[in-house]
Amino acid sequence: MNNVITFQLLGIPRILLNNEEQFFAFAKVNALLYYLAVNGSVSREMAASLLWENKNTQTAKKNLRNTIYQANKVLQSDVIICPNRNMLLLNPALDIQTDIAPFLEAPLAHLALYQGEFLQGFYLKSGEEFDLWVSKIRMQCEQVYLKTCYQKIEEGLSLDAIEDTEEHLKQLIERDEFEEKNYQLLMRLYQQDNRPSKVIETYYQLVNVLDKELGIQPSPQSQQIYQEVVAKDRNERKIKHFLRNSNHFLGRIDEIKQLEAYFANCLTYREVGALLLIGDTGIGKRTLARQVLANQTQDYQIVTANCFREEAMDSLLPWRNILDGLGDLVIQHRLLSTKAWRAALKQCFPTATVFQEHVAHPFVKDHTSLLVSFVVDILQNLADIKALVVLIEDCHWMDEDSLTLLQRVMNQLSHYPIAFVLTKHLGTTPQLGTCLNALISQGRLESIRLEPFTRQESSAYIRSQLGNQSVTEQDIDHLYQASQGIPFFLSEYTQTLLRKEKFVPLTPAIKAKLGLKLANLNSRDDELLHYLSCCRGAVPLNTLAQLMLLPLEEVIEMVDSLCHYYILVEENKGEEVLISFRQRIIQLYCYDRLSLSKRRLLHGQIAKRLEELLPLLPPSPTLLEAIAYHYKESRQVIKALEYNLNYLDATLQFQHELFPIYSKSVGLVEKSDRDNHRLMERQFDKIRQSIADLELTYDNNRDFQQLLIRFAYLEGRYDIRTGRYQEGIKNIQKVIALATELKQTSFLLEGYRQLIHYCIQVENKPEMRYYTSLSLEAAVAANHFEAIAISLRLKGLYHLIVGELDEAEHLLQQSIDFFKVTPGLQANYAIQIAAALDYLGEIAQIRYQFEKAVAYQKEAISLTDNKPAELSVSIFYIGLGISYFYLGHFDQAEQILSLAKEALANHIYPWKETQLEIYLAMIQWKKGHYQPALSLLGHRETLMSRYRNPRDKGLVFYLMAVVKYQLIRQGDTLSQQEKEMVAHLLTESFEYYYEIASTNLNPYRDCHLVSELNDLRQQLSAKN
Repeated sequence: MNNVITFQLLGIPRILLNNEEQFFAFAKVNALLYYLAVNGSVSREMAASLLWENKNTQTAKKNLRNTIYQANKVLQSDVIICPNRNMLLLNPALDIQTDIAPFLEAPLAHLALYQGEFLQGFYLKSGEEFDLWVSKIRMQCEQVYLKTCYQKIEEGLSLDAIEDTEEHLKQLIERDEFEEKNYQLLMRLYQQDNRPSKVIETYYQLVNVLDKELGIQPSPQSQQIYQEVVAKDRNERKIKHFLRNSNHFLGRIDEIKQLEAYFANCLTYREVGALLLIGDTGIGKRTLARQVLANQTQDYQIVTANCFREEAMDSLLPWRNILDGLGDLVIQHRLLSTKAWRAALKQCFPTATVFQEHVAHPFVKDHTSLLVSFVVDILQNLADIKALVVLIEDCHWMDEDSLTLLQRVMNQLSHYPIAFVLTKHLGTTPQLGTCLNALISQGRLESIRLEPFTRQESSAYIRSQLGNQSVTEQDIDHLYQASQGIPFFLSEYTQTLLRKEKFVPLTPAIKAKLGLKLANLNSRDDELLHYLSCCRGAVPLNTLAQLMLLPLEEVIEMVDSLCHYYILVEENKGEEVLISFRQRIIQLYCYDRLSLSKRRLLHGQIAKRLEELLPLLPPSPTLLEAIAYHYKESRQVIKALEYNLNYLDATLQFQHELFPIYSKSVGLVEKSDRDNHRLMERQFDKIRQSIADLELTYDNNRDFQQLLIRFAYLEGRYDIRTGRYQEGIKNIQKVIALATELKQTSFLLEGYRQLIHYCIQVENKPEMRYYTSLSLEAAVAANHFEAIAISLRLKGLYHLIVGELDEAEHLLQQSIDFFKVTPGLQANYAIQIAAALDYLGEIAQIRYQFEKAVAYQKEAISLTDNKPAELSVSIFYIGLGISYFYLGHFDQAEQILSLAKEALANHIYPWKETQLEIYLAMIQWKKGHYQPALSLLGHRETLMSRYRNPRDKGLVFYLMAVVKYQLIRQGDTLSQQEKEMVAHLLTESFEYYYEIASTNLNPYRDCHLVSELNDLRQQLSAKN
């Protein structure tokens, strides 16, 4: 087997025999072999001089012979031979291999053989000539290696051979860490491979090497590569963050289609335009923009900018973000170097050294055209590379210079795929309005207005967010009302449901969003919102000014500003302008921001000022309720209870008094009687609870005791009016006892009056006589003018009930005279006068003076301004209708009674309803229409049971007797169906119905009905 000798000279040198490294006794053996491996041959003289230059010739030749011997001995063959006396060469007969020969012959193919510099680390003592030779060969190999490496790198870059190229460059950097070109090539490689982090890592590796060793910075070329990558990475991260949307988006299908069509048209027709998204806070403008733009990144590059209210007065600040984004794209696409970009910005903004620096007023008017040209040029160049979207959010905060620049830039752009997208809230500044109108007139602006979700859309959104978690329709209604269909609020509330947390209208995220909306309001605006947030409903503008103790003009200016920002809203109600929060959630937020002590202070101030304004403001029970609420929230509980009772009293004045005293009232109640009945039941319950809570603390407080009397009076009055007599009498007797003890004459008189009303309702004549006398005596003793006049009327009514008509007429006329002492009194007590006139009309009816009765009743109605909807006035209409009935004017009677019936339909406890229904039925009966009377008898129990009034029972049995008589005497006038119906309804004899009717009807007030029944009875008796 032939020996194989291998020389590895590139890198750390090695000599191998059959792949086994060989070692020599001294380095000059290696040196001789290395020289021969490169050159093939050498003269003896040259070899001796090269290796032993400081020795004489004889010694050098002797050492050379010994060196040859050592080499051949170790390598076990005649590696070095002497073909003649002067030459040395490597034995061509042996299998000798080197790495340097093939490397130098074909470096591209054998680049891997270069493991390091030639004879790396080999040193020959006292061998300067040898070292010179080594340096020469080393440089030659290195140059070949570098040239080949760069050639290889270029091929690798063109062929995307990333890994091999990366390895070559790393080797080059390792061999010469100060060669900046290698770093630049490696950075370009990473840039091409879209590995920005490796570019940055390599750049800072270069920075550290140069700074540490040389104290210098990388060259502009290296910095430019770094800036390009950083710009691209920054832009991509910015867009990725911008497009990130954590909210599940639902709906807005039409709006999405409109946006997508806008972007598609921009690409197709290459026309520069703008699309405006309009909507309130939390409506989803940003979400919609991100939803659509997330699908446009393949076709568009995106630049975004946000405008802020605090920057609205600073010139061109919104364009800072726009130019920041454009600058990243410019550097990324190598349209300009970083240095050139900054120089261009400096030229356009001469007051700033670098545009990114915060300069209050970077815009110089003289450079307007230059800036417009610069922006247009940049946009055009970028759009040539890839279509461009410029999104400007909250453009309502753009300053005038920014809007001017935007308009001029758009005017100079045409036939480029550049899409501007703007978002704004519902308000528009004059400057923005001018800009938008100009774009609209040019046909370059589309708009999409986002509305809150409907109830159905909100339900779909909530269910989609909750997934499999169940939710009731009641919960959905609650969330819809709380959110008002605003998607952001809906999202927050559904997340609360998902986390199974207690519902709170103000989540941290909602607070943050509303905080931004209300940021930067001045202290006066804040004060107005604080006052308004303490009020439960809309507040009249004048009242608001009076609450704040400010001139009306100043408050109007503040309200106008807050309405412009869509925080408040105005509405007309009659002659009043009412101010309220546009969204309930904003009111809750403003109130939530107040400290507990500030809330109590404001509520107390509002209550006090409203109390002072009571004589000046239009009378309204709602105002009393508001004062009670504010006193309660300010923890002035006695005052709160007082005004709760005032509110209740004001309501009962009209809904539970037959003839309320107008001078004591505070205005009409705005709700129907049925609504007020439910409201008052709740109000009574609330006040009972308040009294129970306060009793322990304020039991000995005189003010509290007086309020207890008043509540007992109101409760008793309500119970009596609604037919709960036992409870009512108990409460009123309590009032009389306490009023007597505390010497409260007014409550004593009111207590007597309520017991008289009870007697009227149940026809309790003995007790009515007793209490009317007590009432009149107490009124005279107290010299209480109003009570005397009312007591005279009630005593007159008693005498009417018992048939003492002359005395009744005298007392009623006295009552009227009392109230007519002066025109002012007559106006205040018009309804009391009308009530007495109505009773005089009834006396005239009893005396068969029906024309006189009509005159009295018409006068009564005229005094009350013809308002039949009021309970007391409806009673006057009933009396008038009955007078026409007895005059035989049935059509006129029916018209009047129908008007009264229509008015009574809105009252839960309509006084004289039974009398009204009976007379209407009798009108139809006399016209030959029997069905209304039969239908009325079908619900006779309801008519009789409401007040347990004997007259009502008498009236119903009167009708039953009349119908029974008809069946007996004139049965042929009834149809077969009507006969069967009568037989089913009236199973007793005529005499049975006659007796009950006669017993319960008042022989004086119902004398005409009693007389008619007697006639019918006589006719039946005569026939028998």
